[in-house]
Amino acid sequence: MNNIDAAISQATAAAAAIPQENAQQNGGTAVAPASPNQGAVAAGRPMGLDDAMAGAVVVDDWLKVNEHGLQIGAKKPLLEEIKVRIDLGDVAYSESIKYGNPATYRKTYDRVMAVDGSTWAQACAEARAVDPRARPYKSADINLELVDDVKLKDETVTAGTVLGHSFSTTGFKSFAKLVKQMTKDGADPASDVIEVTVGYVEQNSNGNTWGILDFRDYKVVG
Repeated sequence: MNNIDAAISQATAAAAAIPQENAQQNGGTAVAPASPNQGAVAAGRPMGLDDAMAGAVVVDDWLKVNEHGLQIGAKKPLLEEIKVRIDLGDVAYSESIKYGNPATYRKTYDRVMAVDGSTWAQACAEARAVDPRARPYKSADINLELVDDVKLKDETVTAGTVLGHSFSTTGFKSFAKLVKQMTKDGADPASDVIEVTVGYVEQNSNGNTWGILDFRDYKVVG
């Protein structure tokens, strides 16, 4: 098992499901549902507050990225970079598959069940029935807490604001690079709390252009 898979295995148990890119169009405060294997209660016992909140993650807005920069929700202007705090113990690792036009996304946190209740094998088969080239890709849902105030055109997004982001088809590779660097440095990418500068990198393929997050200059703070 390589370092990235080890980090994924260690973190999956604490994973919380933040919606995929299509859900990132929503603004305001959102509560992401727990993954299917989280928050289970014993049969016959009424759910309590702890059960209801198990695995739930509250985010204030979504961090989007394209080839022109970063965007907090629907706010403008686009940003070159932001400094954030990430609790790596809260990262929810997953596999997703994308198919169709407009795109449909299916996701699993355990490679057994999809979050929509179907088996992961069934979800992948349905995806390939629409697009034979569809293949699962590694992803993760992360929470990024702003370290500093971010001044925008008409408002200021205050430090402490929590932004959610789910990696796209090609976006996970930038996070994997961070994981590899932390492992090389002797840090723990499965549980450390880090502060890191997040920018973006332009990507090009088959005449298409898009952006992915870029993580740089991290430091362990907890």
